[in-house]
Amino acid sequence: MTQSDQTETERLRWLTEQLLVRDADVHATTIDALAAEGDERVVPHLVELLVIDSIANDWEQFGFPAALRGRDPPRYLELPEVRWPGVRDALATLAEPDFDSAHAWVEWESWYSQQDIEPLDGFDDWKLRLYRSYLPPVGGLLDCEPREFDLQEIRWGNCDRSFLAALNGPRFVPGDAVDASGASEDASAVDDAPERYLEDDHVVFGFEIEGVAYAVPRWVLFPHELLNAELQGVPVSLTYCTLCNAPILYDRRLNGAEADDPDVRTFGSSGMLASGNKVMYDEETETLWDQHSGTPIGGPELESSPDMFLDQFAVTQTEWGAWKAEYPDTLALNLETGYGYDYSYYDGNVDFFEHYWNREEIVQPGVRRETEGPLPEKASVYGVVDDDPDEVWVVSIDDLRERDVPLVTGEIAGREVVVTLDATDDVAVYDAPPTPVERVEDGAEIGLVDADGTRWTLARNELCSEDGETRGRIPGRHGLWFAFRTHYETAHVVGQPKI
Repeated sequence: MTQSDQTETERLRWLTEQLLVRDADVHATTIDALAAEGDERVVPHLVELLVIDSIANDWEQFGFPAALRGRDPPRYLELPEVRWPGVRDALATLAEPDFDSAHAWVEWESWYSQQDIEPLDGFDDWKLRLYRSYLPPVGGLLDCEPREFDLQEIRWGNCDRSFLAALNGPRFVPGDAVDASGASEDASAVDDAPERYLEDDHVVFGFEIEGVAYAVPRWVLFPHELLNAELQGVPVSLTYCTLCNAPILYDRRLNGAEADDPDVRTFGSSGMLASGNKVMYDEETETLWDQHSGTPIGGPELESSPDMFLDQFAVTQTEWGAWKAEYPDTLALNLETGYGYDYSYYDGNVDFFEHYWNREEIVQPGVRRETEGPLPEKASVYGVVDDDPDEVWVVSIDDLRERDVPLVTGEIAGREVVVTLDATDDVAVYDAPPTPVERVEDGAEIGLVDADGTRWTLARNELCSEDGETRGRIPGRHGLWFAFRTHYETAHVVGQPKI
């Protein structure tokens, strides 16, 4: 490095330090100076600032969850110094794009995720100080040791734990009590009767704990992203990444703990995204967790138990009508949660995420687009892990549904499995009986006939043969393909070679 280069780098570092000064006028002057310098190494700094500036200045459009936009934004976003005037123009000067839509900050983030821009030395420390100062609830969690994520790839998801509240201790009631199709004048007149709100076409996340079926509507979970409960004596967290469409039901007990043991964790959303997937944290230790793989990625649990991963239960993603038909005794979430949210806002409404869901070329900020992968980036898949949380096997849900017979056989971690659609039209994976197998349907009952001619009936947690033999169901997780390929070291598409 020449003396001139060293002097220029020192000036850039000094200028980026001025971006952390709590003075919007200093920010504006500094941004003009950085644009004039014309050095792309400051683009990572400016992208971080653009996101905070855009959300702080337009909370009514970009605040999350949207159900809280009518309320004041977090105080730290209202402060007058949380402004970086001219930051978008500066980016357009330093880089090729010039995004001018209402969601320009999202487009800049998505663009930046596809670039190989090396920031100035010390960027990680600069970003930590930015988050600690201007996004304190996020920065307090992000500044952890040890950590196994790249700070440059962590994105802020325009929310944090101070206002994105997990749905804790919800009440469940008999499903027919909240079934809108079963409403009657007599029922609605009963004092304290729960609101009938579940329509047959509402998407629900269905699961079973200790033989009891439960249903949680997606649009009610949406503004919480996470539910903590103790069901049938089992502490669970139903986590949901809204941009990966990934509902996963985790057992909150670590290391085989009992329900009242200190090793039971209470999870929440950190407000951060890693490779397009939300980052969870636990309230007890403030460890950061990968929502998709259920593994610690930063903080005390990573230090003490780096190989830990959360046990999970199978989650069905289907419509309420199909779920209640298959599980007529199911319990369902009582809409009166105590949080005061207008949940109806999310009934069929994905808000400003609509451009993300409706345009195939748009990927989540923080995700490096894959151009020649085995599946489209936002293909809906169902994945299964074994004893190694770094390896996953997935089945394309669209491919399964488009087959003449919705049935796939293959191997997962050396185990022969059969994948099919169950009575709710969702994916179910079982240890396979002798193959090849044939799917048969007799009215509402779905079965398999194995290579020996034995018939097997699909049950929630197992295949049952006519001779009383069983094959267990293997819990899996829903999500979009990009979340699987970026959150596991090795991803296989069942029936295809390793990726």
